[in-house]
Amino acid sequence: MNTVRITAIRQTVYPDLIAQYENPIEHACDVRQGQQWTSINGKRPEGMCPSAWESMRPFVESLAQGKKVVICDLSRRRPLFPKTEGRSGMKNPMSAMTSCNDGFRPFSFYIEVIEEESQTTHKQLETQPKTHLIPKDKEEARVYKLVQVLSTQVLPRRLIIADLGMRQQSRHTFINNYLRPTWERGLIDHAYPAVPNKPEQAYRLTSKGLDLFSQLTGDTPKSQK
Repeated sequence: MNTVRITAIRQTVYPDLIAQYENPIEHACDVRQGQQWTSINGKRPEGMCPSAWESMRPFVESLAQGKKVVICDLSRRRPLFPKTEGRSGMKNPMSAMTSCNDGFRPFSFYIEVIEEESQTTHKQLETQPKTHLIPKDKEEARVYKLVQVLSTQVLPRRLIIADLGMRQQSRHTFINNYLRPTWERGLIDHAYPAVPNKPEQAYRLTSKGLDLFSQLTGDTPKSQK
């Protein structure tokens, strides 16, 4: 599943409609221009307005699944752009622009894929000559990859993200897809356990992680020799 970023672009307010139809309210919307959220696996991000989410959910889910958002002409029941052209109506085909369902002060949201799930992870791990373990699913493949990146090193998060070939903006994806499942298996630990919230916290393999590293590569880490 692709990781999708949602950005609040602009709010349009209709004072005449508000004056004519809406009951006076003190505070109508918490969304702010430039605010961003990240959707993992097509799910509603924490803090996202539930009403706005219902408007954009189909677009986010489609992009998360790697599908282009095709704009449809409902009166003719056909895409405005022929499917043979492969056009979505957006300059970036893996993006969409939509708005929330507030008829008085709608917010426009730009939705875009920021990280595509690698389809070669399994093949990369399976074709390494010294690797004798084959991951059973994508999560385990990512765990194996993180273990091999760490090796016998002590690395801060930003360097780990770089070594994984990810962008620094993919911090939440790294935590959810790589760090958390590896941590839950007891394979990594803080380099500074006494200060878990240290800004430049680093990570290292536990003895269990080093054992897995040996199984993956066929090499015995120096710390274990």
